[in-house]
Amino acid sequence: MKILMVSWFFPPANTIGAVRMGRMARFLSQQGHDLRVLAAEDLPFPKTLPLEIPEEQVVYSRWSDVNALPDRLTDAAKVVLSPFLSSGKEAPSVPSEGSGGQAAAPQAPAAQPDSPGALKRLRSALGGLYSNAVNLPDARIGWMPHAMSKGRELLEQWKPDVIYATGPPFTGLLVGYRLSKQFDIPLITELRDRWVDDPYDPPPGWRLRIDGALERRVIGRSSALVTVSEPWAEDYRAKYGKPVAVVYNGYDPEAMEGAASMGSSGDVALRIVYTGGIYPGKRDPAPLFAAMQSLKLGPDRIRVDFYGTNPDHVWPIANRYDVEPLVHVNPPVTHREAVELQQNADILLLMQWNDPREQGNVPGKLFEYMGARRPILLLGLENGVPAAFLREREAGFYGANPDVIAKQLEVWLDMKRTGGIPPQPEASRSGLTRDDQYSKLNRFLGETISPRGEQG
Repeated sequence: MKILMVSWFFPPANTIGAVRMGRMARFLSQQGHDLRVLAAEDLPFPKTLPLEIPEEQVVYSRWSDVNALPDRLTDAAKVVLSPFLSSGKEAPSVPSEGSGGQAAAPQAPAAQPDSPGALKRLRSALGGLYSNAVNLPDARIGWMPHAMSKGRELLEQWKPDVIYATGPPFTGLLVGYRLSKQFDIPLITELRDRWVDDPYDPPPGWRLRIDGALERRVIGRSSALVTVSEPWAEDYRAKYGKPVAVVYNGYDPEAMEGAASMGSSGDVALRIVYTGGIYPGKRDPAPLFAAMQSLKLGPDRIRVDFYGTNPDHVWPIANRYDVEPLVHVNPPVTHREAVELQQNADILLLMQWNDPREQGNVPGKLFEYMGARRPILLLGLENGVPAAFLREREAGFYGANPDVIAKQLEVWLDMKRTGGIPPQPEASRSGLTRDDQYSKLNRFLGETISPRGEQG
């Protein structure tokens, strides 16, 4: 089968989306498919992820940052408005009624907003208006004209049996849709995250209606859908009446070759590791930090290491619970280094938003954690898909109550003190390799798409 994959994220950019799509491309190529990839070049991420298919199979296209304009507008406004936004400066005098056109007598200067705060509000207002109006469907829309140009060039010479478009960013889905329509090629749409139903940052109602129309148009043309959890798949089947396959991210066994899952054997302290970003107020470590505060332990007993996490998202929470000495925020690492760090942790930290709307959300790192065979501490929703994984496979602990989390930490602290925390059983990660998951995708493609020579 000839397959064109459309994906903004792709190696060498080191992101979880690029890992998924890079390994998927490798697997499909190994299965004998004639694969091409249309991807964005020079992404703003470390370029440390190896490309595992021949370079000539990937067509990279440039992209434009459509959000550079608001920054320039705000900087210009700062210059123009700075005399009125600076602390301690009087507003210019104006003629008052009954003064015969003369300036009124000097008054005590009214309190002026401080410049940083006012400029921040100005930037937020301008940015919100601009982003909702221009970032359709998202901030990567500046990739679309360049991707379309490269895609047309490719499809004029090579016609695939199917276009496999993945998002987010959902700009990639629009690229896949337009190429599918222009060249009359079947389309499969992969939703690694929700588009219209994403509860994290809901747009204004008018913008939501536009997003809904775009999603309906793209999925209406799609022969089938792929997503990353069964609750989401059920929603899409009910909403659109299309075949839907669930393909998890999975883990890479070869990334773990030669490294034993023995935890932090050379460290006296219980070492909890987290790799990736967080969402303050939603997916964040507040319940863990509250539990650590209640235990009143020093850094010789427990520590939490964050890798590649924005320090500004960690330190305010650590400060709130007075656990700064127990917390370390480290720079980003390569994917292979992240895997090694996970295997050398005592406990792996995973976070979900404790909200029913999070029920079907499955962080990609869950499967890397399962592959590392270290116990997982899940903060957040207790009836979500990740919690079900931990429960059914006995792979760790989940909860949102700091008192209950503290009790579990004491169990692990005691295990650490009396001989260490053993790895999880091999069976806990059974069926979760990337190849296991991509085999499901391979079968799904065969069931839903006919090679061009067999069509008609």
